[in-house]
Amino acid sequence: MTSFQVWLKSYNKALFALLSILISCSAVAQSEDTVVLSGPVEKVRAGYFVVELDHVSPTLRPLSLQVSQSKSFASLLQTVPIMGNFDQVTLTGFESGHYYIRAVHQQRVVSQTAIEVTVEHYPIWQALTLFVLGALLFLLLLQTLIMGHKKAVAND
Repeated sequence: MTSFQVWLKSYNKALFALLSILISCSAVAQSEDTVVLSGPVEKVRAGYFVVELDHVSPTLRPLSLQVSQSKSFASLLQTVPIMGNFDQVTLTGFESGHYYIRAVHQQRVVSQTAIEVTVEHYPIWQALTLFVLGALLFLLLLQTLIMGHKKAVAND
């Protein structure tokens, strides 16, 4: 092997090592600059749900969540500031529909992708049926208590 070949081989090794270092630094810098959001995968039957935040570096605090009904975020429904160092946030007060959520730090989008959450409330007839059944059971319990109290008073 000539000295040029030895030099070329060591040059290639050094170049590969430098390239590996640059790629790993780029991956670390990118991971510190983005947030991974995750939320419910299935339809939400109530008006609230939990959004989980992963890979939030301290440089991205304070963080806000933007909620929209369009994928393009043309109009925002609300912006929810996250004040503490939390990994989970509960969002509430949503009507039936599709919602998109992304993370923002100082007016800059920092989430890798926006998550989609579908809210589909129970039908009103089902809610009213459960309410009426509960009211009937309550009245039956109340009647039983009153009748038991009258028997106890009459036996004294």
